[in-house]
Amino acid sequence: MKLLLVARRAAALLLAFAASSSCALAQTSLAETTVTASRVEQRVQDALPATTLITRAEIERAQTPDLPTLLRRVTGLEIAQNGGQGTVASAFIRGAESRHTLVLIDGVPVNNLNFGTAALEHLPLADVERIEVVRGNVSSLYGSAALGGVIQIFTRQGGGAPSAGVTVQGGSRGLAQVNANVATRLDSGTRLSAAVESLSDQGFNAIKQQERPGTNPDSDGYRRRAGSFAIAQELAGGNTLGLRLRDAQGTTRFDSQFGPATQPDESHFAERGAVLEGRFKLGGNLRLNAALTSASDKLDAQVTAFPFFVNSYSKGGQAGLEWKAAPGQTVTAGVEHTRQSLQSDSVYNRSARTQDSARAGYSADLGRHQVQVNVRQDHYSDFGSASTWLAAYAFRVTDAWRLNAMASTGFNAPTFNDLYFPFGGNAALRPERLKSNELGVQYAAHGQELRATFFNNRFTDLIGSDSDFNRINIDRARNRGVELAYIGRVGDTGVRADVTGQDPIDLTTGARLARRARALAHLALTHDVGRWQLGSALRYSGTRPDGARTLGSYAVLDLTASYAVSREVKVFGRIDNLTDRDYETVFGYRQPGRGAFVGVSWQPKL
Repeated sequence: MKLLLVARRAAALLLAFAASSSCALAQTSLAETTVTASRVEQRVQDALPATTLITRAEIERAQTPDLPTLLRRVTGLEIAQNGGQGTVASAFIRGAESRHTLVLIDGVPVNNLNFGTAALEHLPLADVERIEVVRGNVSSLYGSAALGGVIQIFTRQGGGAPSAGVTVQGGSRGLAQVNANVATRLDSGTRLSAAVESLSDQGFNAIKQQERPGTNPDSDGYRRRAGSFAIAQELAGGNTLGLRLRDAQGTTRFDSQFGPATQPDESHFAERGAVLEGRFKLGGNLRLNAALTSASDKLDAQVTAFPFFVNSYSKGGQAGLEWKAAPGQTVTAGVEHTRQSLQSDSVYNRSARTQDSARAGYSADLGRHQVQVNVRQDHYSDFGSASTWLAAYAFRVTDAWRLNAMASTGFNAPTFNDLYFPFGGNAALRPERLKSNELGVQYAAHGQELRATFFNNRFTDLIGSDSDFNRINIDRARNRGVELAYIGRVGDTGVRADVTGQDPIDLTTGARLARRARALAHLALTHDVGRWQLGSALRYSGTRPDGARTLGSYAVLDLTASYAVSREVKVFGRIDNLTDRDYETVFGYRQPGRGAFVGVSWQPKL
């Protein structure tokens, strides 16, 4: 009944919006493009899977020092974190498990092979050009772990006029962050870009001793040093060949729930990646993209009650074809091969496997009609194969209004920890499965977009543990809900607003899924006055279960402001958690209280 009420209110908002939009809102551009939703470049408003685009300008305007804080503003996405910066961050998209969120950097998966999640907390923003978040299952495009959605990060590339920049900021809890970047294009057609970052945060006492007694009440600091480099050579005929390198490493201090109260827990991390890629025109309507890839995720927690280390490695190659078969119609195909391996102080029963996949897709934009079809086959050397598909259709009722429907299947491969951990691993596990259905309506015109999506996701063969802590396929889950998102302008004020109502249920027990709320909402406003840029962001989350406890609802308000001293120099500041709200996203671990931060950025004219 609650979902029905939300749906009725959403429909009422849509009708009110349609009646008033022609006179109330100023025009702006909706020409931003995305590739993640279909593997074909298209306008964000034309994507059939719901997609959020975060541009470089929006990243700079938000002033957030880390990726989890930025992602908290995305429609239908929840972040659970056991403390402040650098602590483990889990992303839940549309109520799916955190291991059902696939994270890509320049097309390369970076989810850890042991835990199944990506280290979002360690991925720097200094070299990010844009972030695309697809909400909903796209396993048929990207394979395992994309059941809830995909977060794809695109790094900067040199091109156009030479550019450079330095940003320095600091403030509460001892935050000190310095970013620098440079990019240029030589007369020879060589494009170069590089970025470096240094970040340190003295932190705060994240763990609540009254909820987790016997733990250390010290402050939990974080340090990160990161760098990236990209070089690309433009070749004859519109072809390019390039290399991208990234490295981030540092130290996280944290509070273990196992204590003791005198133990200063500490872990070291290293996130690295390399992509050697080529983009070739094979004909007027045919393109080939090929890449050799390498990604590693290293975690060494030796200073803690139960020391361990685990290193995850993925090396492989991929090739994809894009054929413009006819006006408005594109056919895609691709193959991938990856070798995955693990190193740890625990002796796993097996520490390496291979994954091979083949995919094909068809996208068409034919006036009133839009179609997207994708199929994919993945084969793992250990547990076998998984086939997935997606079929989507949209009908433009008018130039502004569109109705759409989508159905898909997905899977998530068991991790090395699930299959081969010496204490409870089960080599007979099956992959987790999903069947998903969506219906939607969208208005996009006059520089604004309003989209309502009704989704129903059913998960089977979810991996859990029996009474002896052995991993087994035991659970079934369902999440159905409605999502309403708006982007546009009201006069001179930019507006992003969304509300999500959902019902994430464990069908085996009837309980609500852990750390996921029934209701989520965001409202972000931006306003420019002369040389000033002003912004505010309000986010709300309802109550969430966490084990036998219930985490309280919360609303957090952040404010930002910047002033252009000149064309090259800008000063800025922000206040996080203005009302100093005390809240938790993981039981026993508080989130940061009110904080004030100031900084300056310099972008010299080269």
